[in-house]
Amino acid sequence: MNQKRAEVGLKPLIWNDDLEKIARGHSENMAEYDFFSHRGLDGKAVSDRADAAGLSKWRSIGENIAFNRGYQDPIAKAVDLWLNSPSHKNNLLSASWKESAVGVAITEDGSYYFTQVFLLRK
Repeated sequence: MNQKRAEVGLKPLIWNDDLEKIARGHSENMAEYDFFSHRGLDGKAVSDRADAAGLSKWRSIGENIAFNRGYQDPIAKAVDLWLNSPSHKNNLLSASWKESAVGVAITEDGSYYFTQVFLLRK
């Protein structure tokens, strides 16, 4: 994703291990319970998950999710889906975001669940 950002003159996003845990946890939750939503089955959004993980000092937070199965390169497909969706593309290519991470879960049938979390600290 940083390659796409560089192509339009944006700075790269800084990887954040805490965001990766939040993103991976949401992807694993979607995969385990067979649902696809920005909100968990508990009704919590990415902002709630960040607060619960101790990341309460942020100004703005965002999230992209993707699901696919049966593609030779599921990561490239997820990025392609995001780039072809105006709201997801806005997250990927926003100059506001400074930190990010992606979490992936793969089911036994080869389904991929992706969550990318974006963060701007206070």
